[in-house]
Amino acid sequence: MEATVTFRNFEERDIDFIYKCKNDEKLNSMIVGEWRPFTYEEAVKWVHGCMGEHDTYKYWAVCTNDEEKRIIGWISLSNIDKLNKSVCFHGIVIGDNDYRDGIAWIESYLFIYNYVFEVLNFNRLYGSNIENQIASYSMGYAMFEQLEGKARQAVVKNGQYVDVIYMSILRDEYITHKNHNDFECKKIILRLAQARKAIIKHQKIEF
Repeated sequence: MEATVTFRNFEERDIDFIYKCKNDEKLNSMIVGEWRPFTYEEAVKWVHGCMGEHDTYKYWAVCTNDEEKRIIGWISLSNIDKLNKSVCFHGIVIGDNDYRDGIAWIESYLFIYNYVFEVLNFNRLYGSNIENQIASYSMGYAMFEQLEGKARQAVVKNGQYVDVIYMSILRDEYITHKNHNDFECKKIILRLAQARKAIIKHQKIEF
């Protein structure tokens, strides 16, 4: 199956899209970090900060898989630790409504996994999400991330304290599942549906 999206460095033409996304309260309602509206100047600065190579973080624009390569979202890594070969999957945002069917998310995860474990040759990829953000929580399980723990009432969202979930995957786990062809898109979609159903019912998830 041909890929739905591709990935590139940020460009000046992405600023308007970022400005729109950064001011979309609904889109930002489930992120772990604090949200506030951006000025256009802040959006310009943010995009410029995402460009190029950096020692401790890396951003990619998620784009349409065609000649235009129009931005539809972004993904990022942070806390790049070359000594311990560990890195945080800092975020994934799909801001274009036409690409919110889940496929762009799956392709973004696969891109990050390949970059961390195949390109960087790192040992550990970890991340966090709000517990009631079922999409992110389910995706972590569908991609064989292991639950490491929960920070109770760690952040305030919509006027309420909510728990933050921490998950990770190790390189040997990634390699094992890759060798078993577990990262085929159809298999991921099936696991994603199973994980979502189990999380909603508060059941233990096993694959």
